[in-house]
Amino acid sequence: MYSPLANRLDLLVQRYREAIVKKRILPGQALQVEDEAKVLNVPPRLVRSAFRQLASLGLVELKSKDSAVVQSNNIQSLQALEFVLTRRRA
Repeated sequence: MYSPLANRLDLLVQRYREAIVKKRILPGQALQVEDEAKVLNVPPRLVRSAFRQLASLGLVELKSKDSAVVQSNNIQSLQALEFVLTRRRA
């Protein structure tokens, strides 16, 4: 079943993941749901869901329901994450 919201969520998670991996968002940087939602012009609930998925991948740590902090990741953990995500797409 097609879900536009799910597709937007997947795209948002992918964009954050790429930004974190490519160091456009740096380790230790705090992300606020409301600020991100305004900048990206998306509903706050979508950003919250993206943060939860990123936390499950070990890329951010949730500080509250409205904020997250980018985790420090070593190259092995990022390579392992990329491997898992590639397998999910296949």
